Amino acid sequence: MTPTDTTITSQRHHDPVHHVTMAFERSDDGLWVSTWLEHGGHLPEHYHPSLEERWEVLEGSARLKVDGHWHQLTASDGPIVVAPGIRHELRNTSGSQARLRTLVTPPGRLDEFLIESARAARDGLYDARNLPTGLRGAAWASAFALRYRDETVMCSPPPALQRAILPLAARLTRRYRS
Repeated sequence: MTPTDTTITSQRHHDPVHHVTMAFERSDDGLWVSTWLEHGGHLPEHYHPSLEERWEVLEGSARLKVDGHWHQLTASDGPIVVAPGIRHELRNTSGSQARLRTLVTPPGRLDEFLIESARAARDGLYDARNLPTGLRGAAWASAFALRYRDETVMCSPPPALQRAILPLAARLTRRYRS
């Protein structure tokens, strides 16, 4: 089954930092992510060690960077596959909202990752450069990155540096977690 916005009945989750709203639906195919990306919206560069994504624009246009190359996507382009381990990011510079959907296989915990990230954005735990906004934000960010590192790795700071500093940062900021 391929869900459309009318079949996705789950709650929408807004991320005010990245200017994106998402809803999720699990099916036999995997995890479907419906995305509403506002003009100026941006999903920072990252990769998934164990997940494949198939991005498709339904309305409007968006730019998808895959493995260092930008693609301008519209509905007529069909899906673009992002294999596990490939760096990618998404931007909307079109002047209006873009509506996209993504099939994630296997579904993993990407919905949990994105819901928690959106909640942290609403709580002001990180800023538009994805930097923690204080000790509480640093505590959340380090624990969050460690918890999901098997499925989603942000590319800034560099992953090698993250592997070195995140465990220490998580230990040092433990008392600031709420």
